[in-house]
Amino acid sequence: MLEVKNLHSFYGDAHVLHGTTLHVKPGEVVALLGRNGMGKTTLIRSIMRLAQPQVKTGSLLWKGEELLGLSPHEVAKRRIALVPQGRRLFPSLSVTEHLTMLKAASVKEGWTVDRVFEMFPRLAERRSHRGNQLSGGERQMLAVGRALMIDPELVLMDEPSEGLAPVMVQHLETIIANLGKTGLGILLVEQNLYSALAVADRLYVLETGKVVHEVSAAEVRNDQSPLMRFLGVH
Repeated sequence: MLEVKNLHSFYGDAHVLHGTTLHVKPGEVVALLGRNGMGKTTLIRSIMRLAQPQVKTGSLLWKGEELLGLSPHEVAKRRIALVPQGRRLFPSLSVTEHLTMLKAASVKEGWTVDRVFEMFPRLAERRSHRGNQLSGGERQMLAVGRALMIDPELVLMDEPSEGLAPVMVQHLETIIANLGKTGLGILLVEQNLYSALAVADRLYVLETGKVVHEVSAAEVRNDQSPLMRFLGVH
C-alpha cells in the first residue's frame, strides 16, 4: 500500500533521511522505532508532503502512485491521515467542531461523529468542551478521532503515547490494534518499545536517517535482545 524507497530528506543543508526504505501493507500495524533525532518525525512529515523537510531524492509510492510533487491536502485526499506529535488541536474549537470540520455531521457513511463517539465515549461526554479544556488523554483521543473522519486507508501516528498515563496508553493500544483489524494500515512512530510490541505486526529501527533493522513483532516477543542492541537499550 505504502512504499518508501531510498528517501533522502533535508532541513536546509542538514541531511536527515539517508535512503530510508520501508513499506506498509493494508491492515498492517508497522512500528518505527529509534532514539531521539534519528529522523522518525522527518519521515512522517516527508510522507505527508509538508513544506519542511525537503525531499531531494527517492520515491513515495501510494498504491503505485508517486506522492512526491503533491501538496499535503492532495495526500490527504488519497485517504492518508496524520495523528501528529503533540496532537495539534485548535484551542478554541469544541470536540464536535474538530470532528465536523472534516466531514459534515449529516454524512452517515464511513467514519461519522457518532462512530467516533462510540469508540471514545469520553469524547461524547466532552463534546462541547474546547480543545484547551481537555486532558492529555482526551486530546489524544480527539486527534485520533479527527484523523479517522477522512475515512483513511492509512494513518500515520507520531508518538501517540507521549505524555499519557499508563492506563490511557493501554486504552490507546487497544484502539490501534482494533483499527488494524478493520483493514486500516497504520505506521506508528513510537518511543515506547513495549507499547509498540503490544500492537505492531512488524517493526523497523531507524538510525541516523536509515533503516538498520526490520523484524516481525513475533520474533521480538520471543527474543528482545537483538532489537535492544539496535536501540541502545540494556
